[in-house]
Amino acid sequence: MPDKPPRAAFVPIFGVVIVVPRVVEALAQCVGTGVLLAADDIVVVANDEFLGLFDAFLSSPVGERLEHVAAREPFRRAPGLWAARLGDPGRRRRCHLPGDRVVEVRWHTLPADDGDLLAAVVTDLTTETRVRGSLRSHNRALAELVATKTELVSAMLHELRTPLAASLAMADLLPDTTGDPALDEAIQLIVRGVRRIGSVTAEIATVSGIENGSVPLAQTPFDLPEMLAGHGFVVLAEPEPLTGDRDRLDEVFRRLVAAVRALGGDDTGVAETRGDRWRIALRLPSRQASDRLFSYSESGGNATALMLARAVIGRHGGTVGVESTEGAPYLVVSLPRSARPPG
Repeated sequence: MPDKPPRAAFVPIFGVVIVVPRVVEALAQCVGTGVLLAADDIVVVANDEFLGLFDAFLSSPVGERLEHVAAREPFRRAPGLWAARLGDPGRRRRCHLPGDRVVEVRWHTLPADDGDLLAAVVTDLTTETRVRGSLRSHNRALAELVATKTELVSAMLHELRTPLAASLAMADLLPDTTGDPALDEAIQLIVRGVRRIGSVTAEIATVSGIENGSVPLAQTPFDLPEMLAGHGFVVLAEPEPLTGDRDRLDEVFRRLVAAVRALGGDDTGVAETRGDRWRIALRLPSRQASDRLFSYSESGGNATALMLARAVIGRHGGTVGVESTEGAPYLVVSLPRSARPPG
């Protein structure tokens, strides 16, 4: 029978032999984790990862008592790390180290044949902390941007309502003919333009209200496949009820089909279930494989179609975007099969 490997290593420290279990010695070899071991409060191991946290490769604490290490440079600049050893064993503590480093330390009491054996396991959280801080900053900036956009839209609509109302009232008072063909044509053009501005303004106000929740959406069960079939979609699924705002969704799909048709795309879409979601797709012309295609003037005034779709679909927990399947672009609406707009 081969001899079993020894369960302990013997570490000489200034003439005194310290018995360190093999499992503890292996712990000190953990890559990417700082480990400090102390037997009877005397440091017996401090791996490179631990020393690197303090830039202390030339100032090893091995052989010193813990209280002496905690009191001298560069280790004394992390008082929280050393104070944590007096708390509950194994408890996670977050500490700050020199150089704006953030670490998590846990002090453990380890099994030993005699005496007390302590291990400090230190994980560097600096990169994670910085990333989270950056994400929080971006999220705050995004929230501020959304709030600014909402305020801007509200202010613009407020400023437009009064002159628009006056212009529309005057348009209704204008005569159908004046006897001057050129003037009649100009009046008709102006009236159509003013009414178009009024219609778009009202639609933007509705979209903004749906986005921010001030415009409520209905919550009633209805047959989504039946509704989609009514807009020419090929439905590859069994009838299935969906709880949501049928009228708003009906308007969304009507507008999307009309917009894709105006662009020269295939207005015969396909609706199918994939797992817990609906995938509803309309094929787009390859020359405009972008979700910005509705902003083009030749799209026949459908600039708000995508805005409305994103607002309504988003309130139902879905998304609207452009995907490529076998090289062909598709406008895709994804809806959860259990979609339910917030009240």
